[in-house]
Amino acid sequence: MIIKVCGMREPENIRAIEQAGADWMGFIFFPQSARYVSHRPEYLPEQCHRIGVFVNESSENILLKAQEFGLHHIQLHGRETPEQCRKLKATGLGVIKVFSIAQESDLQSAGCYEGVCDYFLFDTACSGYGGSGKPFNWNILQAYRGKTPFLLSGGLRPGSLSLLLQFKHEQWAGIDLNSGFETAPALKDAAAVHTFINQLKQKYNEQNQPVIQYQAKRHPIYLFLCRLSYLRRYGKHHQSPGKKGINMIEIGIPFSDPMADGPVIQHAATRALKNGMTLKLLFDQLKDIRKEVQIPLVLMGYLNPIMQYGFKDFCRTCRETGIDGVIIPDLPFKDYMEEYRSIAEEQDVRIIMLITPETSEERIRLIDEHTDGFIYMVSSAAITGAQKDFNAQKQAYFQRIADMNLRNPRMIGFGISNKQTFETASAHAAGAIIGSKFVTLLDEEDGDTEKAADKLLEALKN
Repeated sequence: MIIKVCGMREPENIRAIEQAGADWMGFIFFPQSARYVSHRPEYLPEQCHRIGVFVNESSENILLKAQEFGLHHIQLHGRETPEQCRKLKATGLGVIKVFSIAQESDLQSAGCYEGVCDYFLFDTACSGYGGSGKPFNWNILQAYRGKTPFLLSGGLRPGSLSLLLQFKHEQWAGIDLNSGFETAPALKDAAAVHTFINQLKQKYNEQNQPVIQYQAKRHPIYLFLCRLSYLRRYGKHHQSPGKKGINMIEIGIPFSDPMADGPVIQHAATRALKNGMTLKLLFDQLKDIRKEVQIPLVLMGYLNPIMQYGFKDFCRTCRETGIDGVIIPDLPFKDYMEEYRSIAEEQDVRIIMLITPETSEERIRLIDEHTDGFIYMVSSAAITGAQKDFNAQKQAYFQRIADMNLRNPRMIGFGISNKQTFETASAHAAGAIIGSKFVTLLDEEDGDTEKAADKLLEALKN
């Protein structure tokens, strides 16, 4: 859930709203607006994405403002054409196109902007440009069938919380706050914003399954991203998985000897290392990901690179980056309990333990008692890799663990690649972990994560 606070201008208020937890901050460069920013403030947010708001402005002037203010996205409220959006997007700026909505037919104008904008923003229709401070009928948006994620705007205020929590749409990416939280034009009530953001994100995350709260009927899926090139490309599309029904992401730490992984993942790890991937570089790539990605993130890696980084520093960086948990296949449970548990818990990092068909019931119950998050159920004692189905012996193993009524939810991984294996895993656990199949699809789609995710979900349904 992206929280954008727009119409900012005063330096101290900018700082206060940044500290209140806003993800994006908007600056209006339209002279007729009461929130017009005529010059660069003494302070600009360092932790928020900066959004420039323009109305019928030339691309040349937009780019000048983008450079002056260090803008990440531009928000276009006027008669900007799809071609202008496409060219601005090609410069590396994120593009948000605004559409005024009064009736269902108003959504049709968004169609020709598909593919040339990163986000749409749906606002209340009014005379002139800019917002009205009034809400519109959000039910209209259920007719939106586009693939571009959107932000919801129009009359949002502290009392809108319950309505927002009731709103559902697979492409809904965030909200835009402005006049409903002001004490004067361009001056926001920081305390009200802080309270609203905290309450919204807490309740929204509860509804959308944080890493320690699963609902078995939701069938969350993990994706495995390994190569640096893919991770960079994925950064441009990282809103998509949560909107497609993919509820968590597993990010792999490449290692030269991944003993639990099959040839697909091994090959991906080798190429990542040849391309210069390191654990430090991985954290650098992920440092801003929590500004936009709300679904849980889990790292999977082997002990060697983690120890080279330093286990305490690794856990601290995980916490700072917003990593929810870590899977370390070659970390013995005994060593975890004696040497690493206290360090991980101090940094609020969950260490996810694996179990196999050979793991004793006594060990499974100890793992369940002393870890949080979920238990990774390895479907067999073999390495990762696609399987066509799970035989009766494996299904009996799944059911045996389910009958133990463990405290932690279970996720089944290794070998899930099609509808049959996915449904079998989902029937016996909280969800499925998919790695090799996704990496194979990434190869086939030349690193296009959007297409790979679509093909993965298609494979799980058909």
